[in-house]
Amino acid sequence: MTNEVAISYAVLALKNLGMDKEKIQQMASEVRWLFDMLTEEEAMLLANKFF
Repeated sequence: MTNEVAISYAVLALKNLGMDKEKIQQMASEVRWLFDMLTEEEAMLLANKFF
């Protein structure tokens, strides 16, 4: 799966949950930045700590 496919799934999920378009665009931008800043392992660790 590519980064853009992953973002597309997230966009659709947030749309289905009723999030507004501006917030979804902000999320997509933030995710693209995080793809460049964190390894997959770092992202998993931080996300799991959040939950």
